[in-house]
Order: sequence, then C-alpha cells, then structure tokens
Amino acid sequence: MSNGELYEGREQTLVKHFILQKYLERFAYIVGSHWDVLTYVDCFSGPWNARSEKFEDSSFAIALKELRNARDALSKQGGRNVQLRCFFLEKDRAAYAKLKEFADSVMDAKIETRNAPLEESIPDITDFVRRGGAKAFPFVFIDPKGWTGFEMETITPLLLLNPGEVLINFMTGHIRRFLESPQEETQDSFKRLFGSGAFRAKVQGLADLEREDAAVEEYARNAKSVGGFSFGCSAIVLHPEIDRTHYNLIYLTRNLKGIEIFKDAEKKAMEVQETARAEAQQRKRVARKGQSELFGSKELHDSTHYESLRERYLAKARGLVLQALESKRRLLYDDVWTIALSNPMAWESDLKQWIEEWKEESHIVVVGMKPRQRVPHRGQGNYLNWK
Repeated sequence: MSNGELYEGREQTLVKHFILQKYLERFAYIVGSHWDVLTYVDCFSGPWNARSEKFEDSSFAIALKELRNARDALSKQGGRNVQLRCFFLEKDRAAYAKLKEFADSVMDAKIETRNAPLEESIPDITDFVRRGGAKAFPFVFIDPKGWTGFEMETITPLLLLNPGEVLINFMTGHIRRFLESPQEETQDSFKRLFGSGAFRAKVQGLADLEREDAAVEEYARNAKSVGGFSFGCSAIVLHPEIDRTHYNLIYLTRNLKGIEIFKDAEKKAMEVQETARAEAQQRKRVARKGQSELFGSKELHDSTHYESLRERYLAKARGLVLQALESKRRLLYDDVWTIALSNPMAWESDLKQWIEEWKEESHIVVVGMKPRQRVPHRGQGNYLNWK
C-alpha cells in the first residue's frame, strides 16, 4: 500500500511519522558512529489504526527500520558493530497482542515489551536503558492519545536519562479545549501534566492561538528544565481537514546537532503536510458534493493558514533575535541560531536572510569568518556585532 492509502483519514499521523523517520534516519547514523548501542524506547507503542500487515505505518516499525539502516551502513562503511535495543510499551491488551507478535518476529535486535501503563513501567524502562551499558545512547518517544498518563512527575526519570534525547507528542488539540476549564479535577490533571500550576497564569485571558503557544512553550520549558536539557524546539502538526493545530512535537536534546537534524526533518515535513492536507480536504469536498473536481488537490488547496502561521513564527523568531542582538550587542552565531530555530517553522535559511538584510542596512557586522567564507556557520567562532 502507498503512504496515501496507509494514512488516509489520519494524515496527521503521516506527518508525525515522517518527522520521526527523517530524524532517526540521521540521528541513528551519527550517534551510532560514536556509541556502541542504540536504545529506542516507545512509551505508547500501539499499534493504533495501522493498515499495513507489517506495521509499516506504526512508530515502532518505522524506528526499528531506521535503526537497522544505520547499523548496516555503519557496518558496511566502517566495520562498526552497533547493537540495537528497543523497549515497546502498550497498555491496551488487544493492541499489545499485535505489538508482541511483531516484537517476537525480530531476530536482529534486543526487544522487550510490556503490557502496562507508563506510570507502572518507568522502573522497567530505566532498568532496560541501564542494562545497555555505558556505551548506550537512548532515544525516548512519548506519544500518548490524550493528556493523561505521562504527567511530568511520571516521566521525570526518562527526561533525566543522560545521555539521551526525548520526543514528546503534546496533544494540543485535546488540551486546547480544556486549558481554562473551571473544573478542579481538570485543572489538577493539567497541573500534574505541566509539573506546576504556573501554566494557568500564562494562558489565562489569551486569544486562542496565543493561549496555545503559551501552553506549548510552558510545557516545553518545564520538561527541558526538569531533564536538564540544553536545547529544545517544537514542530506543529496541523489537523488535516481544518485550519487548526492537531498537536506539537516537542524535541529535547543536549547537543545542537540534534536541533539541526530535527529542524531539517520539520522543514521537509511541512511540504508533506500541505500535500496531505490538500488531498484530505479535496476528499471531504468531493464526499460532500457527490462529484469529482476538475483540478487536482494541490491546485485547489488554500494554504493561507499555513502561510499565516509561518509568517507569525518567523516574525516572533526575528523579534527574539533582534532583541538579543540589541541587548548584548555582540553574540556568537551559534547562540543567535539557537534563539531563531527554537521557534516552529523558522529555519537557518531564514536567519541567514535576515543577517544579509541587516548587513545591507549597516545594522550588523559579521566577524571571525575565514577569507573565502561567505556566510556565518556554527562552530566557527563567527560573531554578530550589532551597530
């Protein structure tokens, strides 16, 4: 089956899996070049609504495929022997039966599974990671179906794994509707999710999009702080049929290279997302009208919402960079890069365009570049001096 067939009606999952796949494609190779063991932990494995008999449209199968590709490439190119270890967790009994069947069929990787909720499985996960040894590097994927079961206190031991990186699916669509609910039980649930009640003051009284941004930023900030991560960013996954955010993928790392890889995956995913949304919206129109359309989905797609979001976050990123430059007057390019790319839909190409504009306007001078170097690069000691 094609991706279109596998993900029809759940295009948001296609985008999520695309980002996961593209990230792991480079992550596994780079990390496997330095670490002897790659450990992948999937905290809400499913499978859910998978249509492929081989579970090719499930996160655990996608991850294992990319880990295998990296292992085989490293073995062929450099003779490295990288071991693969996976921990798959699923509390639903029917879904777990399929997960276990898949895991039992794998002969070339160490896989452990549990049929239990995450809250009861943290010691098992951390023990599994530790048993990988001192040369193991874990990647943890937390992909729940709602906003419960992965409270900040619950996942803290996973966030504290060092070395380690984490990708969290923040279910924005579910959370948005109840953020300012007056019900005490709901607010207590959110307090446990965020790790504090401070989020209420951050979101209270804001318009929809501002409230959404504030909630994502507060959660990401708390998770980053709890885990002692140096860097973090998020990617927006839109609802396939309506102009609304479905969820945010929050990525946390202790290495800037990880941000580079994740942002590259995000950038590539945006084109995939708009194509998938165009097809989903055309199917909806055809079903409603009962007749086909003359033009293809791409030609008829209205990308106004995506473009407005991109303009919004570019303006925000640019404003933050300007604020930092005007305040500090001199900043390492690496630090400016980190500020800009911490925002969704903002990429290095955008930052370099701003720098060129500021240079032409005599606002900025780039120092520390080599004679033939045309643009600043990270790790080169390039500085931006604000005039």
